[in-house]
Amino acid sequence: MAKGRQMAGILSDPSVVSRAAFRDAMSRVATAVHIVTSDGVAGLAGITANSVASVSDSPPIMLVCVSKASHSAPRFLANRVFCINTLAASDLLLAEDFAGRTGLHLEARFTMGQWRRQATGAPVLASAITAFECNLVEVHDVASHHVMIGEVVAIHGGEGGACLAYHDRKFVAM
Repeated sequence: MAKGRQMAGILSDPSVVSRAAFRDAMSRVATAVHIVTSDGVAGLAGITANSVASVSDSPPIMLVCVSKASHSAPRFLANRVFCINTLAASDLLLAEDFAGRTGLHLEARFTMGQWRRQATGAPVLASAITAFECNLVEVHDVASHHVMIGEVVAIHGGEGGACLAYHDRKFVAM
């Protein structure tokens, strides 16, 4: 009998699914692109992320996954606040900056774009399609990432329009 477990007619065996195969499959899933920011006792932090989801609407809860290897990760955890800024298609260069592709690090990333401080003190991007300010309420360490769960304390709406998405290993307007 094959290793693994049977789920709805599919044999699942983690030893067969390689990291490369998983990443290839996930590259085919289009996701919105966000810049997740924080500020507080540990200082400014910001990353480009696509692992973001709503959890509940009563109370409003969001989650974001942050690599444990990220230089920003300890700052997010210490600051206990974060803002999920959903990017407009015109924010492509900011996505590149916060993804670490342009050589800008930590505070230097915030010299690009227009940022303001609102309810939590985490930077809110003026051009974001929408932004969710959150107080960090739980952190779960899962494999290589921190799953940060936050209660939404403020929402900011932008101009709307095309959003920036990540699909097939590149940023695209949708």
